[in-house]
Formats: sequence, structure tokens, C-alpha cells
Amino acid sequence: MIQSRLTVTKQTPLAPRGLVAAEHPLGASVGAAILERGGNAVDAAVATAFAMTVVEPFMSTIAGSGTMLVHLEKRGETVALDFNGVAPTRAHEGMFRLIGGISDGLFPWPRVEGAANEYGHRAVAVPGSVAGLTLALERYGTMELADVLAPAIALAREGFVPDWYQALTTARYIEELGAFPESARTYLRNGRAIHRPPSLEPGERVTYPDLARSLALIAREGPDAFYRGALAQAIHDEMAAHQGLIGLEDLAAYEVRVSAPLTGRYRDLDLALAPGATGGITALEILNILEQWAPARVGGQTTEGLHLRAQAVRRAFADRFQLLGDPAVVKAPWAELASKPYARAIAAELQRPAPRRAGARAPAAAHDETGSATRRVLTSRARAGGAGECTTHVSVVDRQRNMVALTHTAVSLFGARVVVQGTGILLNNGMIWFDPEPGRPNSIGPRKRALVNMVPLLAFRRGKPYLTLGAPGGRRIISAIPQVLATLVDGRVPLQAAIEAPRLHAEGADLLVDERVGEKALAGLARLGHRVVPKQETYATLSFAKPVGVRVTAKGLEAGLDHLRPAAAAGH
Repeated sequence: MIQSRLTVTKQTPLAPRGLVAAEHPLGASVGAAILERGGNAVDAAVATAFAMTVVEPFMSTIAGSGTMLVHLEKRGETVALDFNGVAPTRAHEGMFRLIGGISDGLFPWPRVEGAANEYGHRAVAVPGSVAGLTLALERYGTMELADVLAPAIALAREGFVPDWYQALTTARYIEELGAFPESARTYLRNGRAIHRPPSLEPGERVTYPDLARSLALIAREGPDAFYRGALAQAIHDEMAAHQGLIGLEDLAAYEVRVSAPLTGRYRDLDLALAPGATGGITALEILNILEQWAPARVGGQTTEGLHLRAQAVRRAFADRFQLLGDPAVVKAPWAELASKPYARAIAAELQRPAPRRAGARAPAAAHDETGSATRRVLTSRARAGGAGECTTHVSVVDRQRNMVALTHTAVSLFGARVVVQGTGILLNNGMIWFDPEPGRPNSIGPRKRALVNMVPLLAFRRGKPYLTLGAPGGRRIISAIPQVLATLVDGRVPLQAAIEAPRLHAEGADLLVDERVGEKALAGLARLGHRVVPKQETYATLSFAKPVGVRVTAKGLEAGLDHLRPAAAAGH
């Protein structure tokens, strides 16, 4: 049968000095303007991140979570900032009542009564966004907080015309927002309808005056306004009125974790990833496994390459679910999971003729009782977790070739769906990151950090800055970033082509595959024992993560952008 096919791509001219890649044009423009004013990559990334909470409010929030990598070229320094959510002091592993079955929400955890871990006041983790972004600016930026926040304040106060993406996303969640009066008042026209994007008539203007006032307060008083001042009190009062667990003491005690990055290597690239309970360790394990085979064998254009990618992804997720949690609380074989010898052992077992769904041997630190967690994920939880249109990413390279990769999130789309009265501040639903079942490495605990999915990545070639990359997309971020990097390096293609290339995802029994790989490859994967679920990516779907990045080339800075969302690059 002959059928028409839509082909979409994006083109960005090379930027000689600085470039910002973000998930929305207004955000990218904010960052580019900061670079043109003489700000560095950190200034631009922080300004963009705050602006994105205004123009893409369903994806990130100033009461959210984030993971950031910063490379300062002249200082030869690369650092990781973990400002992800923390369970409140009063949280405990049995705080949610399990009612049987598997959630159809963002992650396929055991089902919780009233979906209380997914939305509402008890789903909120202690937020880290303001602490993390302001600390990054203070330590590694060059501009004042008030100047960096000014564009976000102006966007919230003066407004902007929503695009199709905001209209579609808000329309999809109009019932959910309507269940929370303050959220409906904040995000819906007259509390009932979406703000219309341009069509035959001009689009309607969206403003967030309460959020503008909150941002202005942070600009004047710094992060103390959020963690100890008037905004902290407003959050405390909101929680107290609705049986939430976060109190003033939780906010005042929040700390950003600053550390050396997790380092690795893929082919000829040195890598820096987020350490600890992020997606970095699992993404590196995938890359280490893929590296055991020749570049031509692991490409995404052949059945064999797709099969090897699927095996590597599925095995790395088995280790993740079985072993990992907050490294301050959970003992796990972190070094072994990131090692080349472990990857070689896995690759050798994956080469055996019979396909293996759950992976080969576990690291030495694993033992029998944890194996049940892996079986629970890979068998009874048959479907892969939801991609989750819930996050944003910013990549920046500046004139000095400083680099930033910043992933920032509200966790689920519109977070907990709760807006704090009179502040315009959307609260995250970070408790959904925890396994609600007690006794697991990633179970809930007081002051504990959950296992998050963010994979900001920096890469260096021959010691020089080469790439900043990251994505939104829930757990599918973890499979996307290694595949984009492998396609870029092994296929020797432009960054845009690497990001646009079809991908797959496997964290359970199902193997999700972009149908653009073709019927022959899909059939071949099925013959190899995979339970193939073809996926068609359109403007209205998010079957896979949506990466953006910037690559440093001899001719200038090259952008790579998701081609089906409003992702954009801007620079000078």
C-alpha cells in the first residue's frame, strides 16, 4: 500500500559564540539574551530555567526538582548539583495504602488508594529548585539574581501568547486542574477553559501575576524568601490545611548536594553524568554495554543493532530497579555498575543465543531477596512506565566554552496539580518517584531522596568541551540519552540527525519501538523473542524522550532539537 508520510526536521545555523537549546523558543531567547549581555553559560541556564517555569508551566516549577552539570573551562572544573526533592521528615515507607494492581500513572508502581502518591498535597516532596538554581548562580555565574530573574518576572507579569503545545497540554488536563480551585484560577481562562492560541484570530494573552510577585520576592530576598520567609509560610499553611506533610522545618533544612560528576567514557568521548540516585548511573551502564560491540553492530538501522540496544537497556533497568536508591541511605554496588568489566560480563551473557528478558548476573552486592524486585518489575509490571510529559531541559555553551546541562521538572505534568494560594507556585509531586511498597531500595523514608530519571550529560573530546545533552520524558530519558550519543558517535551524523533518529525503550516485558525503523526490523525483533510494541510519534504523543543539546564543532556551535515539540535554539 502506498501512503503519504509526514517528514519533519529542524535547522539551526551554527552559532560562533554562544548557544542555548531549550524546550520552548521563549526560554531559549531569554538565555541567548543573557549571553549577549555578557553572561556566562550558568547565568543563561538559570535565567532560562526560571523563564521555562512561566512559558511551559506544566513541565517545571520553582517548587520542583532538578539536576545540573556545570563545566567551567578556564578553571578546568566540572561539578554536579543535585537539587531534587526530599521526602518530608514525617514521611515513612508505609504512608500510602496499597490497594492491589498496578498504577496507570507516570510509573507502574503498585496502585495507591486515591492515587495519593501521584497528585494532591501528600504527593509533594520538599522542593529544591530555588535552592539549586540560586546556588549555581552564586557559585558559578557572573550576574546578580535580580538581573537573571528579570526576564521570567516580565513574562509572568506582562504575559505571552500561548502556542498550540500549551493549549493542547492544558486542554488534556482541564478536568484535573478544575478539581483544584486555585490551579484552575491560575491556569484556565475564567477558571474553566484554555487560553486560545493564534489561529484565524490573534491568540489570547496568558499572565501569571501571582507568580510574578513570588519571583520578584525571590529576586529581592534570595532563596530565603522561599525556604524561610513569606513563601515558606504560604507553603506551610497550604500543607497544614490539606493534610500535607511539609512544614517550615522541612523547607529550612533543605540542602543542595554538590559533588564531582559521575565520569565514564564511550569510544573516544569522556563523559560527565549526574551521580547518585539519578539516571546517570543507568545511562552509563547502557553505554558501557553497547561499547563492547563494534560501532557498526549497535546502530539503530538494523535488526541486530536494535536487538543489542534493547538488551542493554532492559538489563540496565533490571539492575536499576533491583538495587538503587538514595546513596546516603541505600548501599549499592555503584562502582561496579559503572565499570567496564561488569559491562563486558553482561555483553558476554547477552551474546548467548537465547534472548534473556531479565538480564544476566547481578552485581556482587545483589542477593536473593532483591531479585524479587526485578521479577516484579519485569513480569507482573508488563507495560513500560509512562513517558511522562513532565520535565524540561536546557543546554548551554558560551563564548568561553563553559557548558551547562540542566534538567528541571515538576515531576508529572502539572506536578501535584496544587497551586499554593496567592503565590502562583505550582507544587511538585515528587513522592511519585518513590516505590510505595515498603522494603525496597527506593521505598519512602524521612529526608530521603528518591531515584530520579534525569540524565544531563556533558562530553569532552581530547580534553576539550564537545557536547551538552539532556531530555524530558520520564524513565525514557534514561534509554534516550545513550541511544542519541551512540548514534552521534558511531553513526558520525549531525546532532540534529542523532536526536531525530528512531529509538526504542525497554524497562519491562514490552519493547517500545519507533515504527519508523520499518516493518522488517519490527518483525525481526519479534522473531528474536521481543514483545514488540510499535509506537508512532506525532505532535500529540510522547512515546519517547525529547532530547535537546549543543555540540561544539570547529566551525561553531551546533544545536540538536526535538523536531515534534516547540524546542528551539537561540544564540549569537
